[in-house]
Amino acid sequence: MTLSDLPETGRLANIATLAELIAAGISARQVSTRVGRGELIRLGHGIYAPAERVRSATATGRGALALRAAAALVPLGPQAVASHHTAARLLGLDLLGRVPPGIAITRVPGSGSRTSRCGVRVHNAALPGGQTGRSSDGVPVTTAARTVLDLARSSSFRAGVVAADSALRLRRTTKSELDAAAASCHRWPGLQCAAAVVRFADALAESPLESIARVAFRDCGLPPPQLQALLGTGGQVIARVDF
Repeated sequence: MTLSDLPETGRLANIATLAELIAAGISARQVSTRVGRGELIRLGHGIYAPAERVRSATATGRGALALRAAAALVPLGPQAVASHHTAARLLGLDLLGRVPPGIAITRVPGSGSRTSRCGVRVHNAALPGGQTGRSSDGVPVTTAARTVLDLARSSSFRAGVVAADSALRLRRTTKSELDAAAASCHRWPGLQCAAAVVRFADALAESPLESIARVAFRDCGLPPPQLQALLGTGGQVIARVDF
């Protein structure tokens, strides 16, 4: 038997469950033998992937994160997606401070056990239409707008602004999409803080430090700065400054 007999699952690195491998005619003993030979890699309980595809997928730190997220989602079913800091990293958004360990997952209530597993934090919450998608790696994730909202609801105002400014600057989302996401979650805990983050967010902030500075100006009672101001005389631009 060769790797060509493995079923194509459509998941990142062709992740497959033991049940899927058995259904394809590969016995549990053969799976164990292939793991021993280094042909298959066990990613979790009853979850495997071809070693060559794992090596390819994990060539970068972001790829390794995507593989961990994809493997964590398999036993949780189709109504689960990577979310919060995990989705933010997969979407390329800026985060403030140390990133929490483990994989963050959001799952529709009632679609399975609420118990989080080792290295996986499961959030049970509604996932309205239009608030889920896929990262560039093909991992199911919350959209940038929903991700910003979740982070803003569960972290500090500064952290929320850093993520929101980044999402707008990178054109992962728009103000209208952020407003719509907030409106669909209007009774959720922490929504007032999240709504304040959405109102304050600005795509012109070009780095986390600029985002933090804007919050510091606000906290000190200073007027909002003009971002990316052009300086010059006689119609000639000589410089562009952050504020």
